Amino acid sequence: MERQKQLRELLDREFLSRQEAIDYLDISKQCFHSLVARGKITKIKKGSAVLFYRYEIEHRKNIAPELFEKYRPYQR
Repeated sequence: MERQKQLRELLDREFLSRQEAIDYLDISKQCFHSLVARGKITKIKKGSAVLFYRYEIEHRKNIAPELFEKYRPYQR
């Protein structure tokens, strides 16, 4: 039982579900799926479970303002 709790905590600490990642980045599902399809975000699939590395999602959130300024400077 303790081992399961530790594993669950590890998963929560290191990975995000699809919806958690979308909510964290505050983007649309379509935009998120485009990032995954273009290889900007790594998808981990085991059976029907799909997870995403938390550190990649956090990094993407941190660089978002820089990317927005670079690719959409006219939308300030």
